[in-house]
Amino acid sequence: MRQVVVIAGPICAGKTTLAHKLADENDGRVLDRDEIARSLGSPRRWLHSRAYSRQAEHVMRLELDRIAKAREGIVYVVRSLPVAAQRAALVDRLRAELILLDPGRDECIRRARADRRPPGSVPAIHRWYARYLPGTEEPEPIEHFATSRDW
Repeated sequence: MRQVVVIAGPICAGKTTLAHKLADENDGRVLDRDEIARSLGSPRRWLHSRAYSRQAEHVMRLELDRIAKAREGIVYVVRSLPVAAQRAALVDRLRAELILLDPGRDECIRRARADRRPPGSVPAIHRWYARYLPGTEEPEPIEHFATSRDW
């Protein structure tokens, strides 16, 4: 069986939380750049140093290449992807489904503060929404869902 799902959205939208929930339910795996950076030794949970970010992105791209060629496996890919063309290109390349999470700018900022995210998180949320371009053929964004976190 092959199932690939790209979960996109801004910082603090709940992408990783949802990816792990779905992976646990479906015996799948999660591909997340933050988790890759931590596995490479980054001491941060988010907003890693430039060196760790580059290494993690390199590993992420190699894994995406493998997923694109794979005939089997259940994978949940976590990416930000504010631009519809970026989302469409990745979904096409991976032969994937798309889940776009958009709880809204204010909710993402509230979650970032409640979770004590690094100082660069709120500006990154603003940048995501400044670049956000919905696609005409995308599913409606999922605005609310239960998370495992107490935001």
